[in-house]
Amino acid sequence: MRRPSIRVSAGVAAIAVGAAVAVPVALGSQAHARGASADHKPITHVVEIMLENHTFDNLFGSLPGADGIPAGTTLPNPNESFDSAAPVAPIVAGPNQGSVGPTLNNGRRVEYMAMDRQPDGRFAMDDFTEVPADGLASITTFPPADDPDLQFLATHYALAEHNFQPEVAPTQPNVTSALAGNSDGWYFNNTAPAGDTYNTIFDQLQAAGLSWKIFYGVPPSLLAGSIWDQYQPAGSTGGLVGTDQFIADAAAGTLPNFSFVRPGFGYSQESPEDLSPGDAWLGQLVHAVMSGPDWRSTAIFLTYDEGGGFWDHVSPPQPDGSGYGTRTPMVVISPYTRQGLITATTTNLSVLSFTQHLFGLRPLNRENALAPDLFKQFDFKRSPSAPQLPPVDPPDTLRMSEGSGFSLSYTASPGKQITVNMLANDAGLDQDTSLSEQVNLTVTGPSGAPAATMPSTVQVSGGAASFTAKFPTAGYWRVEASGPDGSLGWVTFAVGTNANTQ
Repeated sequence: MRRPSIRVSAGVAAIAVGAAVAVPVALGSQAHARGASADHKPITHVVEIMLENHTFDNLFGSLPGADGIPAGTTLPNPNESFDSAAPVAPIVAGPNQGSVGPTLNNGRRVEYMAMDRQPDGRFAMDDFTEVPADGLASITTFPPADDPDLQFLATHYALAEHNFQPEVAPTQPNVTSALAGNSDGWYFNNTAPAGDTYNTIFDQLQAAGLSWKIFYGVPPSLLAGSIWDQYQPAGSTGGLVGTDQFIADAAAGTLPNFSFVRPGFGYSQESPEDLSPGDAWLGQLVHAVMSGPDWRSTAIFLTYDEGGGFWDHVSPPQPDGSGYGTRTPMVVISPYTRQGLITATTTNLSVLSFTQHLFGLRPLNRENALAPDLFKQFDFKRSPSAPQLPPVDPPDTLRMSEGSGFSLSYTASPGKQITVNMLANDAGLDQDTSLSEQVNLTVTGPSGAPAATMPSTVQVSGGAASFTAKFPTAGYWRVEASGPDGSLGWVTFAVGTNANTQ
């Protein structure tokens, strides 16, 4: 019989861990001397877990007390001509929908069009439904039930309600800014400027004799030769590892001074991925830190790289002429966090600035220097608080999709049978081959639709299973899986949908 749980605690330090990347420096160096003044702070570990492609209104638009979606908000109806008076209100996703099917357009040009800049320099934030391919998908919001861990942590710790993506651009430029202070004029996901080498927080930490790691939810070998090589100090090895190493480090009390954590396939929360698997994985990561020896010396920042094309109602500031993009969620967690809403304007560069302030490092550039460092959100004089554990922390997540390996699909045609593959992943996103048991399946379709053709159970063997499904009508169909020892999985299939399907 399989173990009932894999809760991480200080008692599982027997897991092998790799050494964090660090290069010693002379005690009299300027970096070390500046860092010494910060050594009195109880925080010695910073963890940034960066997920993907959601705005503040998309996930927290209905949070009581927050700067959420104003009552009576409407936007142009994409199903009507531009001149017709048929506005639509933001739409709350139903229980059959944990994602929006089509990939939203989040390119720089399209985002500027969607935000709709006015003559006074502000943005009307009113053209998201009008941009080709976005439609009603862009104003679909998700209820708190779809991401319970994020919602719980946001309300029990601190939530930045005016955090903006630093670049009007898709993922990679915003990740670059979070690590290097700006994107060096690079606003696209395809290729970085030829020969560009980034000076990042990893360079700074390594020069100061401090440790760091990049934890990724995909095999590091898949990232060889990518932009992640440019982010790391020249000649460094062992700095890019799997998220299984993060779980091991958290359990053993060997977290580096700075951890940057990125998701794996099926867990990023980027549409068309379902929101819930990534949220459960987030809960597993946070639970691992809270249950490990490093909790009392750790600050965790939960961030999103960018808004992904989803709508947000707040006009972003324009501090340097080009300005920020839409708001994105940021949650600040530690034993010393001041609970509540953070009303100050921040970006993900604020995590960079916090890390530099903590360890006595200089800003990398002007943008970095202007970012508030969030130190006021911590009370380092009080006794550390006990952790508030996230509510959903399954021993395994059951990743489901059409396709396997790293070629995942979440689409289907009405009435056409598909094969759904299931993989049991542990908190480090490695396949849990010990899972061999029956898993229950339920499916929720559009209101009033005929029933789907799908089994109610599936037998998992060696951490894997497959089953067939047929969805009779167009719309969103959400499958939930639950194992008898607490394993959970969710997937939303977009069946014959378009940008305006609800």
